[in-house]
Amino acid sequence: MENRKAYIVSDCIVSPFGIGTDETVAALDAGRSAVTPRGGLMKDLEGNDVPVMCSLVPQEVCDALSDIFGPQWTRAELFALGAARGALDGVALDGGAMDDRASGMAEGVRMAVIFSTTKGNISLVEGVGEDCAVPAGAFLWDSSRRMGNFLGYADKDIYTISNACISGVTALAMARRLILSGKYDSVLVVGFDALNEFIVSGFASFKSLSGEICRPYDASRCGLNLGEAAAAILLSERPSGGAVVLAGGSVSDDANHISGPSRTGDALFFAIRDAMSQAGIAPGDVSFADLHGTATVYNDEMESKALALAGLSDVPVQSFKPYIGHTLGASGVIEAVLCARELRRGLMWGTPGFSCCGTPFPVNACAGPRCLEMRHCVKTASGFGGCNAAVVMSLPESAGGSAGNQDGCAAGGHLKAASLETVRRVKMDNETAAEEGFKDDFPAYIREKYRSLGVQDLKFFKMDDMARLGYVASSILLQGLEYGPEDIAVLLSNSSASLDSDLRHQANLDSGKGASPAVFVYTLPNVTSGEISIRHKIKGENTFFISEGYDREKMMEYASLVLAESKAGYAIVGWIDYLRGNFSADLELVRETSCHP
Repeated sequence: MENRKAYIVSDCIVSPFGIGTDETVAALDAGRSAVTPRGGLMKDLEGNDVPVMCSLVPQEVCDALSDIFGPQWTRAELFALGAARGALDGVALDGGAMDDRASGMAEGVRMAVIFSTTKGNISLVEGVGEDCAVPAGAFLWDSSRRMGNFLGYADKDIYTISNACISGVTALAMARRLILSGKYDSVLVVGFDALNEFIVSGFASFKSLSGEICRPYDASRCGLNLGEAAAAILLSERPSGGAVVLAGGSVSDDANHISGPSRTGDALFFAIRDAMSQAGIAPGDVSFADLHGTATVYNDEMESKALALAGLSDVPVQSFKPYIGHTLGASGVIEAVLCARELRRGLMWGTPGFSCCGTPFPVNACAGPRCLEMRHCVKTASGFGGCNAAVVMSLPESAGGSAGNQDGCAAGGHLKAASLETVRRVKMDNETAAEEGFKDDFPAYIREKYRSLGVQDLKFFKMDDMARLGYVASSILLQGLEYGPEDIAVLLSNSSASLDSDLRHQANLDSGKGASPAVFVYTLPNVTSGEISIRHKIKGENTFFISEGYDREKMMEYASLVLAESKAGYAIVGWIDYLRGNFSADLELVRETSCHP
């Protein structure tokens, strides 16, 4: 059996410090932070500009990227293309040249690209009224396809993940699986996001922004700083000089609250535990952990509890947020790039501003750099919708094989797809609603479906329409099924992401009403997955994909890899979309029956 590994062979960062990973590394070596007060991103209810502590990519960097790629790209797309091109044209981590097979340029090498983003080109919905068409570029799949094609990837090999703040780490976990399964030899992961009023005002409505440089895990922490950036990592089944191994990756859900993390830390622990199991390592093997570290009260508390559950309380810990802010869909990728550099250099930068631990369980953080004996790093992320993700990166001389799941579908560095069978299927759309007498009346249709379930859940009436659709369809799908919290994975896709709620949030801003947290929280497609998980107490893997139409074959193919490697024996797989009254849900409950080569 072929023994495959996923090697990080090249990378590139576009950040407030400039174009190229070396620019960001040099800034961190010098102890510089890109977080400063910035105007033009948020207004008060009187229309006055309110400065925000955040990190922004300088205009001269944007101009340089536009000169390279042309004026047809948005600001967010320029970040992504700059990082992607840099990784594809880059050199190995130790400065040596990559061979063609590692870089993905050799004839016959199977290549894919995964774009991870939270909001993509959301700035394009500004001023879009009720009767106006949504610009094509605001659809994440459209942006990904154009960028992927420009970079030389075929449509079938382009993936888009929008999984809140864990998008980048989720994409890395997926890329590893695609390589270990033998489907691809080379996978490029590109994480990107750009800041604007839409995003900043939403976070401000939750009162989560700090007026100072954030201080993760510190007793005096007072909120997060936002940022913008892009980063790309090129993974290959063939190592090059200085390559770091992506040795494990897992995703979970809190099943607790759509905008607040778990109070126990158990789901993040599940992700860490499974990623470490795949990497074949124990707590004593971990050299350091790079956490989400947003400096919000509940995030940092939850992470301290998850570390304790994983036996990692004594492991050196850091957060990059004081350096570059929270860069949303880019954060997991840019931070993984920096962790790989730390592994190779034997030095961890630390967490600026940290002084006195303020979490219920101890975390081994410090403000300055530390020299460490490097073997393995655990990198985590958490986000709205209760989602969590963890990956393990290892030096090649320390990397072992995949431990796989209890059925042995993943072992010895090879991931075999699981055989699946569909147990149940539920379809709901405008046509079925019309047949039942509810033509053009989604609110009445979904209320009637909800009542037929015989449940009492007042939260249902506070959800946006896509979440209500998912709530009802999943309830019909799972009715009467017995399962444990980790027995089910949720793998969904759609075309519009969360554009219906995005337009509502933007309308509030355009009208001068200001941001509503009750609306903003639903401006992420995976919040629908989160509501499904909360309703059914599902803490298994949870990922949201964006595509032009429902590619059932692609979704089932990935579900077979998830079930082969995770503890789950079932998966909810399908399509769920809602935009301006047009809706469709096609959910299948599939079961793992066996693994096959």
